[in-house]
Amino acid sequence: MTTERFQLRLMETFRTVFYTPIYITVAGGFLESEGLDVNFQTCPPQFPHPLSTLNHGAADIVQSGIMRSIIASDWGAEVVPRHFAEINSRDGFFVVGRQPADGLQWSDFTGSTIIPVGFSPMPWASFQYALRNNGVALEGLNLMQGLGLNEAVEAFQAGRADFIHLPEPATEQLLADGVGHLAVALGKVNGHIAYSSFAATSAFLNGRPDVVHRFVAGYSRALVWLASASAAQTCEVVKAFFPDISSDLITASIARYKEQGTWPATPHLGRPEYGGLQEILMAAGMVKEWQPYEKVVTTAFTD
Repeated sequence: MTTERFQLRLMETFRTVFYTPIYITVAGGFLESEGLDVNFQTCPPQFPHPLSTLNHGAADIVQSGIMRSIIASDWGAEVVPRHFAEINSRDGFFVVGRQPADGLQWSDFTGSTIIPVGFSPMPWASFQYALRNNGVALEGLNLMQGLGLNEAVEAFQAGRADFIHLPEPATEQLLADGVGHLAVALGKVNGHIAYSSFAATSAFLNGRPDVVHRFVAGYSRALVWLASASAAQTCEVVKAFFPDISSDLITASIARYKEQGTWPATPHLGRPEYGGLQEILMAAGMVKEWQPYEKVVTTAFTD
């Protein structure tokens, strides 16, 4: 019996090496072999984030921080897009300092000037969580907030801050240029959390479960490939997504993410990592009440 091919619309939030599992899944042919012809794009500017594209019928499956569904639920939404496969199982952001990090103490952050990530609320919430858990009072920090990524890097290069908070490959670029030194890898500090995942509306999950099962099957095989591939091999597959970034920087970024266990071995999004992320959101004041796992997550396609 021939499998019906399906034109799948897949959306990401923004382009970053942090989302390498998505690029492997798309470029590696894992979805095509499942009968899925993928139209993959970054969330266009007319939508505030990928979950909005679901609500407007502009995408079938999206990559999104699970925080958005948790926050929507906390605000009173009776139904939220449901997350069904984990993409990032650790924080993928880093803190770079101006001085060598040998012997760095968390108390060194007190009184310092920090540029936190300004283009998304979740990275800063996670950084705050790490600071508080290590005895650093936010009131004792000088924050340069509201900067875009390029503006933030330029400010740090100009010497206007002691620390900057970045994703990859921006982190590797500063390290390679000798402008900064790695101070904190937040993925190691905050442990296993459900940072980013694939989501869809209940209407799509219930209406086309065959497509979702095929998607998860292809994605599962991509994760197996990614786990066994070297950073250089992985770079060869994903470098077309980063035409303006050198292969050396992409490879270094992938190697760092692999070393800290950023990407899951399987798509299953479990309760512990969901709970870890909710704790971060509640500590940051972004969520007031604990939101039920079953409302936000479905394991029907990964069990």
